[in-house]
Amino acid sequence: MNVRLLEPADAEAFRELRLEALTLHPTNFLTTAAEFAKRTLEDHRGALSRGKSWGLFDGDRLNGMGALLPMTFAAAAHRAEIGAVYVRKAQQGTGAADALMHGLVQAAVSYGVWQLELFVADDNLRAQRFYARHGFREAGRLPNAALVGGVMTSDIFMVADLR
Repeated sequence: MNVRLLEPADAEAFRELRLEALTLHPTNFLTTAAEFAKRTLEDHRGALSRGKSWGLFDGDRLNGMGALLPMTFAAAAHRAEIGAVYVRKAQQGTGAADALMHGLVQAAVSYGVWQLELFVADDNLRAQRFYARHGFREAGRLPNAALVGGVMTSDIFMVADLR
């Protein structure tokens, strides 16, 4: 397995995997499957050209993804947010997610980032345990973060110090 920056040529694989994530876990992401399905392949190519989405590959197959969003202000250049993390259902429990997180951390460090931040739904206990294993700790809560299908969720803000 290897982790690399997704490119516009990965747009079809990205679309398929992201749609799986949004369909199987609708309350864990801010984007809904219906909202995402309206985007064109050209929209995805454009998004991937911005260089913020990373993929976990097993050969040519995209099995996981996550965004790494470095802060753009000089005073916050030591920080980056991780978002939209998902590993293909068939790959969960195989170490694939650990490989993806390791790749995201390596990329962050190469950018000079030493503080990673993320939000995770308060009812997503599996993800919370995963992030804790990777050095993230709870730093706060955002009540009423998302309303999806009539279900209100709050988010837990987690931080990892990479120094």
